[in-house]
Amino acid sequence: MSIRQSVGLSFLSLPIQSAIKSAICNLKSAISPRQVTIERSTIEGNTAGNVGGGLRSLGNVTLTNSTLSGNQSLAWYGGAIFHTDGVLQLVHSTVAHNTAPDFGSAAIFVGTFTSAGATLRLRSSIVADNTGGCFAGFFGAGPVVLASDGNNVGTDGTCNLTAAGDRPNTPAGLGPLASNGGPTATHALLAGSAAIDAAGLSCPAVDQRGVARPQGPACDAGAFEKTP
Repeated sequence: MSIRQSVGLSFLSLPIQSAIKSAICNLKSAISPRQVTIERSTIEGNTAGNVGGGLRSLGNVTLTNSTLSGNQSLAWYGGAIFHTDGVLQLVHSTVAHNTAPDFGSAAIFVGTFTSAGATLRLRSSIVADNTGGCFAGFFGAGPVVLASDGNNVGTDGTCNLTAAGDRPNTPAGLGPLASNGGPTATHALLAGSAAIDAAGLSCPAVDQRGVARPQGPACDAGAFEKTP
């Protein structure tokens, strides 16, 4: 496990759980934009009384080979992620079983309340079995982008999954969050999952657990690579 702060803040192979506010809060710096990198980590079981149960971001964030599961926001959108200002990228990550209230039911929120812009991009990731998928909030003058870079699986149609290889409105076939090897819990892909071999050959060398990718003719979407 490595946590370091230099140009930005990095988390590697880290379980993050049982917070009573947002598990991670990334704030803007007056000097330069803050870059947070989260790799091969699980953010689970956190509750925010306001928004962003797993992650509240006002800066640049990249999540790779990571899992956000079982987080909740009590007041509004963003059971898993509430992102304003900057660019957030989800790469080979799994966002599942996160909850938000009925009047703001989205696991992932991207939006702006000012003139600053906010962008959230998904690539080879899974957004599944949440109370609501994605929501883009245009509450300020700044531009808001919710976009796909392809090869994602979503169980509803809210995440703008329109790029090559995307599978919106598709059951993801995930197992429960469990110890499947490696230092952090993951959602295994069940037999027949739409995420298997769904992500082409451009992927990290290993999955969240450290298992080599690919295990089949192509890489699997999400944080977990299914072995034969």
